Amino acid sequence: MRLLILYEELAWYFVNCLNFLAQQRDIKIIVYSKQINAVAPFKFDYVHPNITIYYRENYTEKVLLENCKSFNPQMVYLAGWAYKPYIHVIKSLPTSNTVIGFDNQYAGTLRQQLGILYFRLTLKPYIKSAFVPGLQQHTFAKKLGFKEEHIAQGAYCCDSELFANYYSENKTLKEHSFPKRFLFVGRYASEKGITLLWESFMELQVESPNEWELWCVGKGDIDPIIHPKIKHFGFKQPVELKNIISNTGVFVLPSTFEPWGVVIHEYATAGFPLLSTNKVGAVSAFLVDGENGFVVKANNKPALKSKLKQFMSLSNKDLNLMAEKSVEISTKITPSKWADSLMKLYEFK
Repeated sequence: MRLLILYEELAWYFVNCLNFLAQQRDIKIIVYSKQINAVAPFKFDYVHPNITIYYRENYTEKVLLENCKSFNPQMVYLAGWAYKPYIHVIKSLPTSNTVIGFDNQYAGTLRQQLGILYFRLTLKPYIKSAFVPGLQQHTFAKKLGFKEEHIAQGAYCCDSELFANYYSENKTLKEHSFPKRFLFVGRYASEKGITLLWESFMELQVESPNEWELWCVGKGDIDPIIHPKIKHFGFKQPVELKNIISNTGVFVLPSTFEPWGVVIHEYATAGFPLLSTNKVGAVSAFLVDGENGFVVKANNKPALKSKLKQFMSLSNKDLNLMAEKSVEISTKITPSKWADSLMKLYEFK
């Protein structure tokens, strides 16, 4: 089988899923995507021999189209519909097995209503199926005109093996002495709620001095705050996180808006209690409020401070029970299930 991937920005977790697909099935995969983002410069140390990655900036629209036609794919995976040259490709290929992937949450706005009308009239005839992360995107897919049997969930999956190994390596250590450190991993950007997290944590250190620290991994447009109990590590490849994961205990993602957020899946798999907001899509799949963490309203400092403080008051036993629950919940999506879901969309006639 020949699979063409028309993607936006490649991330570690997506390439990992493609590697799994190529290993398990006799599939040749060609990927077109943007150049690697400087804010999140993922390195792909291993790419399966059946996978070839091209960066679309290196090709004119005409050459891109000719290359895709010569590959003659039996299935196309299209990530979103914003990049017009990709749309020209799917309209020019003879295959009827085009699957679209997107993480837009359905909100019913006027812009979305107009987008739905445009999609149904101009794009839907060329696209058979939709592969989406979760329930909110599933609702959007139905609005776009896809039949129930042509929609699959689970489109985003973390590197389950890597993060599960982190959990198993640290389980005994954390059962003995749970690290009193919060962890944030993400871009230093306003929509991630990073400044609100810093402010909330620093205020708690004044109001109720304690031994907890906040470790932050990532970079972006916001300069790191300077505080004796907040540490910054810059961007790290997933395979470089071993020591950080060993020494931190609770994962926090206070985003004001996050269509999905694979990082929630990653740290559930790594056995972290979670603290996130109601605006993070992946919360619906991997965070059960009160069981493996807490959900707060976005942009609500009092709520965020309250839950940070509550975590600080929990016992070793309670924190480790939350960790175990995170691991249990994390298995609902794996690279194997991801591959099966995608292939079922291809096989369904």
